[in-house]
Amino acid sequence: MEENEKSSGRRGFLLGILTGAGAASAALVATRTAVVGQEGTDSTEALAGPVLYKRTDEAERYYKTLYS
Repeated sequence: MEENEKSSGRRGFLLGILTGAGAASAALVATRTAVVGQEGTDSTEALAGPVLYKRTDEAERYYKTLYS
């Protein structure tokens, strides 16, 4: 009988985790939709983050040597 109680506790925990993940993803989608749907806001501006990498001439030459 103890094994069934333990397994139902695990199932409840997993169900809670999945429910929380679903709610978090729904909230994220709703937030992004609201931000993109605002008037005067471009979708690329709304989702763009900081620039982490810029391709320079030096980088272009390096990549050309890799694939030649």
